[in-house]
Amino acid sequence: MAIEFGIFDHIEVHDGRSAEEIYEQRIAFLRRAEEGGFHAFHLAEHHGHQLSCSPTAAVFLAALARETTRLKLIPTVVCLPLHDPVRVFEDLAMVDALSHGRLELGVGKGITPFEHLQFGHPPEEASERSRDILRMLLQGWETGIISSEGSPFYEFLELKLPFAPVQRPYPPLWTAGNVETAGRGGHNFIFPMRISEQMRARYDELRAASREEPGHQNPHVTDPRIAQAQGVVVARTDAEAKDIARRRWTNYMNTVARSHGLIPPHLQGEEVPELDNPLARDMMARDPFEDELVVAGTVERIRGYYVEQARRGIANYFIVMLPFGDMTDEEATTTLEAFISDVIPAVREAESLRAAA
Repeated sequence: MAIEFGIFDHIEVHDGRSAEEIYEQRIAFLRRAEEGGFHAFHLAEHHGHQLSCSPTAAVFLAALARETTRLKLIPTVVCLPLHDPVRVFEDLAMVDALSHGRLELGVGKGITPFEHLQFGHPPEEASERSRDILRMLLQGWETGIISSEGSPFYEFLELKLPFAPVQRPYPPLWTAGNVETAGRGGHNFIFPMRISEQMRARYDELRAASREEPGHQNPHVTDPRIAQAQGVVVARTDAEAKDIARRRWTNYMNTVARSHGLIPPHLQGEEVPELDNPLARDMMARDPFEDELVVAGTVERIRGYYVEQARRGIANYFIVMLPFGDMTDEEATTTLEAFISDVIPAVREAESLRAAA
């Protein structure tokens, strides 16, 4: 499988920009990313705070579907318990049709307790609700009919979708952060830093076992994507890039911290809520450069880094978190253009040489 590059974004709100300005800038940015060889766009879902100006991923992705032609559109993730099962089924099927089959599905429970409370259920039910809705969603996609039969949480008249979804049996599934869930589900996997050999081996072991069991998900995906997602900054010097990256990452982490807990950010005081999600807590405790949550440097350094990562053969997909925090348009564009002109071509060349050897 050829190595591909994707972009991950929360579409954060900062600098007093209007939603109209943010949307127009991002769509133009992603058109350029598609033109430059990026494979997919991954969009996070959050509600009620400045981490996300696109709380309804389906709406933004539907708009992006009409502005692009090849870019895969991947909500990462759809926080399933925050959605009515029928509505999320209909919305995603529409995006699949509007994009001519370019939708893929990152699914999960969401990581923010107050968001679950906002949508009327205790955070403790989130995991079970997520599994329940995913079961209904996949069954609905395969049959055209979504039903609440057997659900402990939902009761509704079954609904027959009035059109056939484009992708069958359903779009490829993704899991972010949790290798156990991804491997057991047979999902494509995203991890927010460099993936270790041990983690890749664990994924492969779990996925191989899962494919022998009834109810295996993603049976139509024969070569799963194993993605490492990292913030990236390219600048004229290594020192400048690291300075930009540290400042932007600190801003991003502060926003992430405010997005947790049981109280919405606009009601919080000075004290930052305790991070209850283990992955987010772990990210906050790490040095962004030592643990490769962020990669920063000149274009030569970033090019060499990704060529080496490709040669490692652990990840087969690289996701660039761009922009992040309060990164400026100029900083984000400089990094994007470096990938288009230097990094992606260098990885492609290294792949070709390895294949020919």
